[in-house]
Amino acid sequence: MRKKVLLLLGILTISAVSYSAEKASLEASLNSIENKFNDLLEKEAQKKREFEAQKAQLETEVADLKAKEEGKEKVFEKLKKDSEVRWHRDKYKQILKNYDAYYKNIARLIREKEQKIAELEQILAIMGN
Repeated sequence: MRKKVLLLLGILTISAVSYSAEKASLEASLNSIENKFNDLLEKEAQKKREFEAQKAQLETEVADLKAKEEGKEKVFEKLKKDSEVRWHRDKYKQILKNYDAYYKNIARLIREKEQKIAELEQILAIMGN
């Protein structure tokens, strides 16, 4: 009978030690998972801040480009008129051509930046702005 009790106590001790080791392993695993999750949340928040900063920068660039584009019609009409009546018509025509190309590039840049802003707004909306 004594051997059975000792055997039973031995089994009980081994199972208790095994259980506590398993529990500690599970807690360590859970902590590891929580740490990885928190790291991912921090990286996502950082990426969101980067997108917001990029969006703000693009918006200021678009505002600057639109400000440059504001007075173009008056100058364009004057150059067009001067290219017809002035002595150096060819030079005025060249300036008019350069002027037109410059503002076409500004318009293209505005479209591209506005499209990028729209994409960033969609990304931020998905991220839970």
